[in-house]
Amino acid sequence: MGKTKSLSELGQNPQELIQRFRDPVWGAAKLKDISLFGRFTDDELAMLYSIGRLVNLRPKANAVIEGEPTRGLYILLYGRVSVYKTDPVTGSLLRLAMLEEGANFGELSLFDNAPRSATVAAETTCYLFLLEAESFNKFLADAGDDLQVRFFETCAEELAVRFRRLNGDYINSQQLLWKHALRRAS
Repeated sequence: MGKTKSLSELGQNPQELIQRFRDPVWGAAKLKDISLFGRFTDDELAMLYSIGRLVNLRPKANAVIEGEPTRGLYILLYGRVSVYKTDPVTGSLLRLAMLEEGANFGELSLFDNAPRSATVAAETTCYLFLLEAESFNKFLADAGDDLQVRFFETCAEELAVRFRRLNGDYINSQQLLWKHALRRAS
């Protein structure tokens, strides 16, 4: 993992970077990398990007906090964040992952009202794109049936992939537990 450069080290004026981050055509390319939006056209992605907003975080600031009722998808445009989960026994935060430019999080909150399942905190100065669930749902409703069908087909396929992966992980973990238990018994 390379060190994230400061805005001034990038050789660009921070205002130029912010302008780039606000460009719907540039943003459409970032949205295209998210599998949930795989069946959207470039024009649809540009419109979708234009309804989101740019969020700037300083180091140690939280994008989301575990247990909060906020809803929305984030794309990390610049910087690095860590994902933390609260240990139910000790109450301390455990780092699960570190995400860099291009990563996204919060996509499940586009579908339900469940509280956030983890805390995401900035490690460096960060710029994030935020697509709030309410704006996204209005966008889908206004776009019509064709886009909704394409989106929900993609969602179903994505859920199937995730479920198969989780199922495989569960089976593997059970096999490892049984192997370990049988070794201890002998």
